[in-house]
Amino acid sequence: MGARLRVFLTQKQDKILFELRTADVPQKVKDRAEVIRLNAHGWYVEKIAAHFNWTPQTVREVLHKWQKLGLEGLWELPGRGGKPKWKEEDIEFLEECLKNEPRTYNSVQLAQKLEKERSIKLSPDRLRRILKKGFIWKRARKSHKGKQESAVRQIKQADLDMVEWAAAAGEIDLKYLDESGFCAWSEPSYTYYKRGQQKRLEQTKRRGRRLSIVGLFQHGLSFVYGLVIGGVDRKAYIRMMESEAQEASQSKRMRVIVQDNGPIHRCHEVQQLWSKWESQGLYILFLPKYCSEMNPIELEWQHIKKDELAGQMFEDELELAYAVINGVEARGKKGNYPTKRIKFSSERST
Repeated sequence: MGARLRVFLTQKQDKILFELRTADVPQKVKDRAEVIRLNAHGWYVEKIAAHFNWTPQTVREVLHKWQKLGLEGLWELPGRGGKPKWKEEDIEFLEECLKNEPRTYNSVQLAQKLEKERSIKLSPDRLRRILKKGFIWKRARKSHKGKQESAVRQIKQADLDMVEWAAAAGEIDLKYLDESGFCAWSEPSYTYYKRGQQKRLEQTKRRGRRLSIVGLFQHGLSFVYGLVIGGVDRKAYIRMMESEAQEASQSKRMRVIVQDNGPIHRCHEVQQLWSKWESQGLYILFLPKYCSEMNPIELEWQHIKKDELAGQMFEDELELAYAVINGVEARGKKGNYPTKRIKFSSERST
């Protein structure tokens, strides 16, 4: 029986091979570097082969190349292996398409685009593996940022910062107002289910009417809201604002309401009440157009829909209303603030 094949490393060589484990090099190079280190630390060829699920002959070839070529022997010789069908410019082309085009793409569509416009033919599966190095599969979101006027937004952001600082200092009361809507049929979402099967949500017999909510959110202090069947009209909005004006007058403190430019917020009947509300200590700060992200109550609507109501179907508007009420209360408990529901004097209120 011949002598055991064994390599010996200097401290510097061992350090270089160890650092290759986290370097940006092919996985085969990392494996070969580890084979050499294990052998230098006393592992026999057969043990290394079992560890990597290789043949002993493959391990011996790696060790012989190291003895003959050193670090150079870890890499494939030029001309070995399949040639890539794509270049870095092709991936940069896809990156520009994903970034600038006003649409979404899946791997099949990207593969078709690459073949049509760059004459590069890759399977969708191969393209997914390539894109994993710098891209992730992620849900897109709607946005109005392209319609925003940056100069107007900066001015309004400065105004908003000022009133938020005043509220933090306890000088004023600051609330955020907005409306949103819900329907009995929720969009299906991801869920855990048994492998090989698919969860199905049966739609109710009728979709029902839209349930709308108008809310006033005060950070960490309160959430006041009202529900109506259909859309929120100016009467419901005025009812909320009149209540806020009375509270501001009684407390002798300035109260600022941050809201968007919705039609019911600027209708003629409402504008006639602005001077009255200001005399009671209630002021309105209008956000610029297409800047809903500046209103933090939007996040509350998002959490209620995605966390509390997602993946549910409701038999009628009443069942949906109870679910929304429970969702608002759940958000209040998580945020440690009280919630209050206002009942509007209307046949459409719930």
